[in-house]
Amino acid sequence: MLIIVAGGILASCNIIVPVAYVLEGPGTIPAQFELRKTSTAVFIDDPDTSFPRTSLRSMVGVRITEDLISSGTIPSSMMVDSRDVLALARALETSTSRVSIERIGREAGVEQIIYVSLDGFAMTLDGYTPRPTAVCSVKVLDLASGIRVFPIADPSGLEVIGQIREVDPINFESFAKRRQVEDNLANDLGKNVGFLFYEHDRVDLGENLGVR
Repeated sequence: MLIIVAGGILASCNIIVPVAYVLEGPGTIPAQFELRKTSTAVFIDDPDTSFPRTSLRSMVGVRITEDLISSGTIPSSMMVDSRDVLALARALETSTSRVSIERIGREAGVEQIIYVSLDGFAMTLDGYTPRPTAVCSVKVLDLASGIRVFPIADPSGLEVIGQIREVDPINFESFAKRRQVEDNLANDLGKNVGFLFYEHDRVDLGENLGVR
């Protein structure tokens, strides 16, 4: 249901965004939250095992980390490799209990953690039309002060959506091509999460137009 609802939301956004682009011009979109320049880690969680491959967790985390560094949001010297954070979490977890995000952050030696929990990852919204879509919730925890600093109002996190609007159905006919679509979707989700934290170019007009 979550994926279907997200698809409905995006359908309406596909109308609004091009209009805004025409009215406001290309321009930029400001960050929704300014991260502290301090030791930081990105942790990608998949509590319901929604990713078809575990490697996609690393892919999303690496994309977010690299974008934060390349945008100048967090210096590379302050970012912990998200793959190391995943490995740490696996080492701390047991077969009967999950480890807290706070402990993962402390063990990783960071003061700030970007927590991304995957809520859904699907290649189609209606069972037959190719529309790869991923949905996650994002929080930022300040471990130095022991509080959630983003989003303030919603303890469940801010929803972020990744979607590939147009995919040739032939890409689902082979294992290798399907894996590539999954990789592209994971990268798009990571890109959109990163956008929360730094100013970026407004979406290109052509990205929301074309065959539906």
